[in-house]
Amino acid sequence: MMDKAPSTTTRPRRLVSFARHMIGRSFGRLGVSALEWAALIPILFLAAADRFVNLPNRYIWDADQGFEVGAIWNAVVTRQLPALGSPAFTTGGTFHHGALFYDLMIPVAWVGNGDPNVIVAAIAFLGLLAVPLVWWTARSIGGTSAGLAAAVLAAVSPSLIDYSTLIWNPVWVEIGVALACFGAWQAWTTRGPRWWLAAAAGTAVASQAHLTGLVLVFPMAIVFLLALRRCPAAERRRLMAWGLAGAALFVLTWLPWIAYELTHNFAETRGILSFQQPGPPAADPLSRFLIGTIRILAWPLTHWPLSDFNSGFPAASIVAVGVATGMVWRVTGALATKTSRAAGSTVSRAVSTDAVDSTDSTDRTGAATMTAVDPESQRAARLERQGLLFVGGSLLFIAAVLSLGLKQLAEFANINQEQYHVVADVFVILAASLVVGGLWRAAPLRGRPWSGHVLASLVLAGLVVVGVAHWPPLTAPDGGWPAAQAAAAGLERDGGGGTMALVSLPSFNPSDAYGYPLRRDGARMVAPGEADTVVVLCAVGFQDGCGGAAEDAWIATNLPGRGLGLVRRFSPAPNRILSIYRRASQGDRPASAQARTRVTAAD
Repeated sequence: MMDKAPSTTTRPRRLVSFARHMIGRSFGRLGVSALEWAALIPILFLAAADRFVNLPNRYIWDADQGFEVGAIWNAVVTRQLPALGSPAFTTGGTFHHGALFYDLMIPVAWVGNGDPNVIVAAIAFLGLLAVPLVWWTARSIGGTSAGLAAAVLAAVSPSLIDYSTLIWNPVWVEIGVALACFGAWQAWTTRGPRWWLAAAAGTAVASQAHLTGLVLVFPMAIVFLLALRRCPAAERRRLMAWGLAGAALFVLTWLPWIAYELTHNFAETRGILSFQQPGPPAADPLSRFLIGTIRILAWPLTHWPLSDFNSGFPAASIVAVGVATGMVWRVTGALATKTSRAAGSTVSRAVSTDAVDSTDSTDRTGAATMTAVDPESQRAARLERQGLLFVGGSLLFIAAVLSLGLKQLAEFANINQEQYHVVADVFVILAASLVVGGLWRAAPLRGRPWSGHVLASLVLAGLVVVGVAHWPPLTAPDGGWPAAQAAAAGLERDGGGGTMALVSLPSFNPSDAYGYPLRRDGARMVAPGEADTVVVLCAVGFQDGCGGAAEDAWIATNLPGRGLGLVRRFSPAPNRILSIYRRASQGDRPASAQARTRVTAAD
């Protein structure tokens, strides 16, 4: 008897079953279910969208950006690696950050021929990588709910978005910390010593991007020493070898800085030690700790105080207190008794796999109080508690050191100091996500698991709303790189093709925002005394008399008798005025009095 052909209804079912099997098998290699991937992938698309949409027009272009890209491009042109990184200050005695930011951006600048858009695209891509790194770290500590919460918070964080769409040396601090936390926690949970190389690499990136990132060395060192202590004697030598390799990698990135110090009488070290923080006297230690901690805990989630300085303090305080209180609860397990027994029976099944692959059913900090919990569940609960101590302890240490060591964090008048404490951002996001994950598994309403789900969802939604409300603008207020390019083109046109000099008022405000596009275009830049055209950039708010009096006075004082006359004066961006003075030639007509005093908008 002949077999019957399969019906048309069974074929689609078989295809669907086969597809499910293959997808589940592929995703299962990481211990991540297809459902979790289905939730994570849209989050990653959201993170990519809020970083890459309108990217060429959204990052500001000021003196810092012109200086940074100019230094990177100069290294490409001269084929000389820089020994020092960005200067920490532009006034008075200064010292420098590490040069690793320049070193890693040199290949990108070479590929893009010095185009800042290519550099900021690379920064945005690296900033995007922080999202999956914090997802996996939070997930391996607190389970699926904590991991997805961390991914959401990292995707919408105003700080992570801002620092992914800006050319500036501190922007790599967050990605460095994310890599360091990921590597250290992977090394701790898997007992694989090779992961310490990733932790060392992330620490090197964070510390060289900004010197305050050096505070990350201490949490990483403490975790390594604890790992060394628990390591069996037979494997301790191997762990030590990989730890020394990580330390050597870290030191290797600082070798140019060290070599410079040894050959220049420790100029950088003496500059750091002699630095005196300007401004009013420091507040008392308690006030500094409280205000600094609020800034640190609120910044990555609310963008306070840079956004809504006056009206944003209540929201920032609520978020900071919520994160701090939630972490105290999660570390101590004070509310573990409110976890439902129903959820407790689920956890025995949910955490039967490795802690890294665990899913969420209950608060595992209280797993020791439950009955009939298998050894693997106890191990998962123990690892989660260790992860909570790692995140909470690191965050407390960083907050205390930076708040008490940097008085600016407690100064309300000086709000633009977020680069000092951005090293804590990843720990704040991890802490907030672990609190949300704990709420998801809790049962605050008499053992009803759904009540924890509702509460966690409301908390996460509130943090998302606050974050989205304080996203950086999609268009740079100063017009960004396109506006600087247009202004440079106007300067070259009005300069008549001769030699050109660029002067900045006040002198401590660099003119690199327009100097870099001019040099990249091939303009012949010389000293003011030798130039046919002198362009004066005046910073409104820093220099009195911008728009005529200040510029004319500088020309009369520094270049008398040169026959320089005003050709054009315009504002290429808010609070910036460019005045073009050119030596009169036979074919030139003197500018009218009206032209000498009028400030026009940029072309």
